[in-house]
Amino acid sequence: MFDLEAAFRDWCTHMEHGTGLSPREVDELEDHLRSHVDLELELDKALTPARAFALARYAIGEPKTLSREFAKAGKPRWRHLLRAGGALFAASWFLPAVGDTTGHLWGWEAFLLALEWGNPGETLSALSSVLVLLSLFVTGRVRRAKLRSLTWSVTGAAVLNLLYWIPSGDLAVGYWAWAGSFVCTASALWMRARERTSIKLRQAPARPS
Repeated sequence: MFDLEAAFRDWCTHMEHGTGLSPREVDELEDHLRSHVDLELELDKALTPARAFALARYAIGEPKTLSREFAKAGKPRWRHLLRAGGALFAASWFLPAVGDTTGHLWGWEAFLLALEWGNPGETLSALSSVLVLLSLFVTGRVRRAKLRSLTWSVTGAAVLNLLYWIPSGDLAVGYWAWAGSFVCTASALWMRARERTSIKLRQAPARPS
């Protein structure tokens, strides 16, 4: 029986050892391959996973050609935004998050305080940090339906965190870095979702006979 996930793993192994592509570049190409497989299966419900994989691999191209084209294309903008969001998120834990002239709380202290003593809104806001971490690890690997759910969740969290905390005042640079990480991450997810949608809207790739 054909194992689609095993086929993806074998393809990635071949790409890593047979080209000059970096692991991150192979990850991105794997994402494109998965998108093509999804597209093939959507276009033809009777298609088997094995045939869909073969057609998608043909559409993606030969390893040497991919290596040359990928070097020309550079990094997609959504990856830069996602990394910026991750950097802001990491920095926010070690910057003053709230306070005034009498003192302040570091980001990690504000997080623990919201979890332990906060009201439901504050606790929910603190827990939304998990969404940024999840986005950093799974964006580019999940299927469209899950990506859509994650995108809306992070966007909702960004709005919640801005609307809930700004009226409280006494916000310091750590808070703005933390809130900015949600905005960057949500923007990256929307750009990634749009990129995947554009793949779906293209004409079906030419199929080998």
